[in-house]
Amino acid sequence: MKDFYRNKEITFPYVIIVSLIIALAEFLILFASSIGLNQLITYNFQNEFYFSGGLSHLYSNFTILIISLILILAFIMILVVSSSLILSKKRDIAIMKSLGTIPRRLYSFYLTEVYIVFFIGFFIGLIVGLVAFGVFSLFMSSLGLSGFFYFDFFFTPILFLSGILGIFFVPGTIIRKLANRSAVKIFSKDIPFDLDASKRISVIPKWISAMGFNFKISVLNTLRRKGEYKRFLIVFSIISVIIFTLGLGTFVLSQSAQNWVHKAQGNNLIVIGNENLIEQYALMYEMFSDPSIIVNTDAFNFLDPQYLFNLSDIEEFAHIPEISKIDERLLTFSDASELNGIIYLEEGGYQTVGQERSGNFPILGVNTSNLIQNFELDGSYFTPSDSFMYMLIGDGLGYNFFDSPFDQSMRIEELQHTFHVAGIVIDTFYSGYAAYIDSEIMREELNFTSHEINLVILQLQSGVNDEIEDQLNLIISGNLGENFSMLPLTSTFQKNQDFINNLGLFPNIIIVVLSVISLFSLYNYQKSGITDKAKDFLIMRAIGSGYKSIKRILFLEMFYVIIPSLFFSLGIGMILNALVLFDRVTLPPLSVPFILIGILIGLFLLFSYLSIFSLMKKIKKFSIKDFEIY
Repeated sequence: MKDFYRNKEITFPYVIIVSLIIALAEFLILFASSIGLNQLITYNFQNEFYFSGGLSHLYSNFTILIISLILILAFIMILVVSSSLILSKKRDIAIMKSLGTIPRRLYSFYLTEVYIVFFIGFFIGLIVGLVAFGVFSLFMSSLGLSGFFYFDFFFTPILFLSGILGIFFVPGTIIRKLANRSAVKIFSKDIPFDLDASKRISVIPKWISAMGFNFKISVLNTLRRKGEYKRFLIVFSIISVIIFTLGLGTFVLSQSAQNWVHKAQGNNLIVIGNENLIEQYALMYEMFSDPSIIVNTDAFNFLDPQYLFNLSDIEEFAHIPEISKIDERLLTFSDASELNGIIYLEEGGYQTVGQERSGNFPILGVNTSNLIQNFELDGSYFTPSDSFMYMLIGDGLGYNFFDSPFDQSMRIEELQHTFHVAGIVIDTFYSGYAAYIDSEIMREELNFTSHEINLVILQLQSGVNDEIEDQLNLIISGNLGENFSMLPLTSTFQKNQDFINNLGLFPNIIIVVLSVISLFSLYNYQKSGITDKAKDFLIMRAIGSGYKSIKRILFLEMFYVIIPSLFFSLGIGMILNALVLFDRVTLPPLSVPFILIGILIGLFLLFSYLSIFSLMKKIKKFSIKDFEIY
């Protein structure tokens, strides 16, 4: 503890770096868990179907990917900080070694100090992450995104234990090697004691050195400090991979999700039916984005005769020019059973799939030729010729009710009919837990003979105005009765659209937070090594180098770290997104990832340039007294 405080100019920046990266990792873990994007924990939502379909799986996989990368970054940063701390102690180790301290005592002493830095930084970061997320939860609520405060007992212990083990094996190994060296070799600090300055440099450093004096000195400094350069390169590569992967993935996923939700809902829609029924219908769409909403199907009979009407009762709608499409539907709820299927294996034989699940879900009779929604579809629509055999299901059913949907069937108990799955649609209705069958087949199985329906969806060419509202109300009251009404679905659909927009907003906030913390960590990391470079700067000043030259050299040294790491992130980030997202989402133009990487290059280079001004103030304070330690 005395040594920790005595060298606080060096140790405190390392504690700050550990604290910041732990705080960021904890914040992201809590964020992902609180909005239901962590598949590793169980949620007690009132709406058990809430956000559990295809979109949820994409967002969950993407979130787990980002959490994993953050944990890797935190782990690597802990190892880098710990290793750098040990290397900054080489002078002290050499003195203790020359005074006769045995290697095992050196090992235990400095490993304990590294653990002190880690424990202090970890618990400070944990508290900061919890407090930051508590404040952020209030912001989440103001945006209407439901969530809860969750204490993580999975990723946080993994990070803590991996940090303990990583320090034991990596910095611990460095200490053991140093403790067994002679004092003279230990004094070499980050520059290897066996460095051969006369050795020819490779092609690329040689080409860069030929560009001028400052380039030559910066290349030589980088080659002399290979260990420091490699640590910087690893850290920045991981940081840039995370930022690039998160930025590109968020852009692609948000654009695709918004498009899919829009296709599942449509524009300028009005639902017409019994007042009680259309209210329930609208709530079934809101279930997609609100975990507190659940439709109680036991207390509501959708096929009650008072809710039914005939297709002929709405013929007048076809004569209104503002109506571009009429979609008649027959909605009910039914118990349903999963039937096992058989998959024939390429190597021969077969496999039975299915777990004989059961549940109560909405069944909609539709006419696919009049269907307003243009669903994102995997498979195909059923046709009049095969509608007796096939149905469409929402992605909620597809992901959670079947093992292999296209190889299985579902029996609808209300109709006493079994249907095979023709297609799976990304749907917001009832969180994607709805099945769509042909309305004629549905009426036949229900023994309806007069083209009965209980809902009509109208698509208007533009929004509802007073004139069209009066016309519709006149037809509804005259043909259907006073208990029937209309309900615009625009506000309901907008809630779902806002929910998707909010999911895209939070990763963008995390990108900003990660960038700020990473840049701040970089500054502290640079600052912690400035003292070790004091001799180099004083020598350069003594032989006539100006401060502008030193600034350029410092900038170029960071340039050699930033550029390779960012181009490395371009390739790795695109591969990671391809593995998690690109098999389904809509790909952006090829220019998008290059624009993003250009923004990151500009951001990091700008910060590196600005941070030099602060560092130069410290450099200008160096004097010959700084040589007293040598």
